[in-house]
Amino acid sequence: MSHPDIALGLILLGLSAYLLFGGADFGAGLWHLISPRRSDKDVIEHAMGPLWEANHVWLIFVMVMTWTAFPPVFADIMAVHWVPLSLAVLGIVARGSTFVFSKAVPDQPAYAWLFGVSSIVTPFCLGAVATTVATGESTWLSPPGLYGGVLTTALCAYLAAVYLIWDARRLADADATLRFRGYAVLAGVVVGLLALPGAAALGVRSPLILVSAAAGIVSLALVLRRNYLAVRVTGALAVVTVLWGAAEMADLDLDSAAAHDAALQVVFVALAVGALILVPSMTWLYILFQRAETRAR
Repeated sequence: MSHPDIALGLILLGLSAYLLFGGADFGAGLWHLISPRRSDKDVIEHAMGPLWEANHVWLIFVMVMTWTAFPPVFADIMAVHWVPLSLAVLGIVARGSTFVFSKAVPDQPAYAWLFGVSSIVTPFCLGAVATTVATGESTWLSPPGLYGGVLTTALCAYLAAVYLIWDARRLADADATLRFRGYAVLAGVVVGLLALPGAAALGVRSPLILVSAAAGIVSLALVLRRNYLAVRVTGALAVVTVLWGAAEMADLDLDSAAAHDAALQVVFVALAVGALILVPSMTWLYILFQRAETRAR
């Protein structure tokens, strides 16, 4: 395996982590916007507590890795798609600030509304750009780009609903558990209706799409059987295999665009050292959060 292949694999791993963690946060913002019940919003705000803004570290990793390993590809993407990418960044900033403001000034509903809207705008724009790059379209407003934005937003909503079932159960909120269970089933059906026909229309031939479909069906069965912990694994598998399957569509000449092997070797060493710090730190934050929650009970 060549150094560019390893670099591309690391970028896809970073995108997968951002989709599974940051994407779930975006999806939670969507449910926060449309759910009329305060108890649902409380579950969402509680679940986002440990690492919600720290999850953007995966997006930063992807950006740094791309411009370091494939400078011409990074330059082309940023130059052509600066409008949707700028909207995505503004959405991230607006989302973080309005979430804090909505807690500090709860009598201003506009903050909560902006939090929800920005949680939709960002994944839509990122998904539109990713699909445009993968399909070779020239604009993110093309039909494939718009489709990719809608699908990415739906994937985030599905992930969030699946994760929030268990969080509501841990908080002993039976009503919220049932509602998020319904949201997960609804979002799962919508994603299936979008992903499979879309993959056929766009010419995705990767067997991973079949893996995604199988994992999605198993996830729906687990939700209906109330196996809320196992479905977090199968739901994540259903979502991330869509990303990896679609990535095979991209026709990019990465070998000619890649940095020199010597530079990539230095990058790999730096990433290994950074991972020894980052991954245990984020894991420890989860552990501390769970311990604090147990003591509070």
